[in-house]
Amino acid sequence: MSLSGAPSEDAVVAAPEVDGITPVPPPLEGEAEGEPAVKVEDEIDEEALAAEEERRREILEIERENDPIFQAPHLQEGIPPVTCNFGKADYWDGRYFKNTETFEWYHDFQTLQELINRYCARDGKVLMLGCGNSRLTEEMYYDGYEEIENVDISRVVIDQMTDKYAEIEGLTWRQCDVCDTPFEDAEFDCAIDKATLDCVYCADLALKKVRKYVHEMDRVLKHGGAWIIFSHGRPEDRLEHLENDDNSSIEFLSFECNVHAVPKPLVDIYGTPDLKDPDELYFVYVCIKNPSKSKQKDDKKNRGIAAKQGKKALAKRLREIRQKQSEFGAFAKTPTRDAFGNPRDSDRRIPKVEVEEDYNGEVGAGLERKEGEGKEGEGKEGEGKEGEGKEGEGKEGEGGDGKEGGGEGKEGKISPTKGKISPTKG
Repeated sequence: MSLSGAPSEDAVVAAPEVDGITPVPPPLEGEAEGEPAVKVEDEIDEEALAAEEERRREILEIERENDPIFQAPHLQEGIPPVTCNFGKADYWDGRYFKNTETFEWYHDFQTLQELINRYCARDGKVLMLGCGNSRLTEEMYYDGYEEIENVDISRVVIDQMTDKYAEIEGLTWRQCDVCDTPFEDAEFDCAIDKATLDCVYCADLALKKVRKYVHEMDRVLKHGGAWIIFSHGRPEDRLEHLENDDNSSIEFLSFECNVHAVPKPLVDIYGTPDLKDPDELYFVYVCIKNPSKSKQKDDKKNRGIAAKQGKKALAKRLREIRQKQSEFGAFAKTPTRDAFGNPRDSDRRIPKVEVEEDYNGEVGAGLERKEGEGKEGEGKEGEGKEGEGKEGEGKEGEGGDGKEGGGEGKEGKISPTKGKISPTKG
């Protein structure tokens, strides 16, 4: 026991139990009466557990990022994560609102012109899918494509392009989703997709939207029409969604695809692309709507209409289709064939020539006559007076006009090429 009367720490520890009562040690530092003390060792253990749990969570996320089972289709192809927004309309609205400068995906028209001209007729109706603010439509218009329907999911860019090309009548602009368009069946001769399919792969429920997109294009194209797709996706990832020959399946498609490759732009203008490396290529999928497969798909659709709406509704629909085909043709216009399947030499539109009638009722060449050259009732000095000349007679300098001063002596004949009065001797 200490001199102050308080028991020492050693005394407390070594104090014997008296009458079954165990002595209580004094409270630890920072411990209030009636409250348990918080040990520093317990705090360290909780922090360590939290850190370990966080580390395990990070490891699991890394494993999922590298595991194809947990990856979306667009991430499986190695596309940067930012492209997850490419399937959203609000992303494109914000992008075009902030930046109105023209942007070309993949390549410009000069590089792609040969492929487009090979499959797409200039006098046909063209559907431009995901037009954006590219100059592709404008350059195609000046190359002879005078009827192009442009669609995009962004309302902002459609309004911008409508104002920009308001003076060109052949270009129309419409905001819509390419997976659900407002167009009629078999309305277009050709459709062009530059990076739009790649953006659909980045949407939510990507594979479902891709299937809807492909079937929508199969619907709006005419028999023999072409759907030209410019994509970074490789054939092993794209063709399985563009072709299906099983006519008993609901996924049956009438497309037959040809694949072309285009080198990617090089940073070094003097460099040479490696055509054997798929990473240095863009792929072009030309999907031709086979008329035979298309007919099978139409027959299947007609049977469904007859079952749901009745035979009268089907008969009415078939009459409208036949009337439309008899007037405009049943096939898509191509550079080598017209809408009725007949071969042709050119796909350019033939300009209409306005034919005018002259004052004699004769068909002229539309050239204006100059003042003083063969006008009715006029005559220059030495060319005779108005109304001169009898039947069968002709005086020198007669023919002041081609009608009244004429007679039957070939006086005042009209030249069909120049529209002038040619005075002759009787």
